[in-house]
This record gives sequence, structure tokens and C-alpha cells, in this order.
Amino acid sequence: MLNIKKYANGRFFDTVAKKYIQPEKLAEMIKKGEDIKVTLTQTGKDITESVIAQFSKKAEAKKETRAKQQKKTEMPFLKTDKLKQWLSDVVDRKIEQVMDLIKLPSREQVAMLDENIKELNKKIDALKLAQEKGSKKAAPLKKATKPQKETAKNIDSLEAKPEEKKAETE
Repeated sequence: MLNIKKYANGRFFDTVAKKYIQPEKLAEMIKKGEDIKVTLTQTGKDITESVIAQFSKKAEAKKETRAKQQKKTEMPFLKTDKLKQWLSDVVDRKIEQVMDLIKLPSREQVAMLDENIKELNKKIDALKLAQEKGSKKAAPLKKATKPQKETAKNIDSLEAKPEEKKAETE
């Protein structure tokens, strides 16, 4: 059993080895389960249990802080699927930020515009077909009306000829 004295300044002294012990070394000894006895030098009171509890709490706190630090340095997700999803979300957010800055349309807006263009092209094609059908129907009517106009011209010329004849005779 190690007899350790604790001074008022917080230092620990090994009475067997006749040297001071660092608190870290004392914590290691407690962790290993070595049999120790700690007394206060001023009062001689046995404080072994409180020292063991103190160093046990410190060891647990150190483990927790190390675990927290390690979590901070590690990637947020260790599984590949979650990592891919996380990266995808980060990239999408950054792309949206850039799109907002340069005022380009989003993917959804481009898709909607594409659909609108397809619908308009269908309407244009339908109108062209209707126009072609209308022009085919109108074409026979125009052919039929042209001879009538020509005959009207012939009639006019015929009417003009008798007048010319009258003018000639006079």
C-alpha cells in the first residue's frame, strides 16, 4: 500500500519513494487499481475515497471531452449512404445559393419552361395543319372564281367593243 500525503498547495507526496507524484501519475495508479492511502498533511485526515472519486470523475470527463473532440474531427456520418446524402444536401444548398446570386432559373423552372415549349409547339403544329386544310379548301374555290372574273372581263371587253364600233362609225 502506498502512503500518499496531500499538501495544502494540492501536491501529492509519496512517503515510501520520498518524492512528489504528478496528479496524472496518481490517476493512472488509481485506474490500475493499486492500493493507496491519501491523508492531508495538516490534519492527518484520510481523504482516500474523495481523491479516488475526484480522479475517477476527471478520467471520465477527459474521456468525454476526447470523444467530443474526436466527433468534431470525424465526418458527421460514418455510413456510406448517409454520407452520400449529406454531401448531396450540402452540394444542393450551395448550388441554390449560387443560383440565387446569379439569378438563373432552377431545375424545376427549366422543366416547367420545357413543358410549356412542348405544349406551344403542339399548338403551332395544330394551327399549321388547320391552315393547310383551310388553304386546300380555299384553293378550289379560287380556281372556280378565277374563270368567272375572266368571263366578266370578257363581257366588259365585249361591251366596250360596241362602243368603239359606235365611235368609229361616227
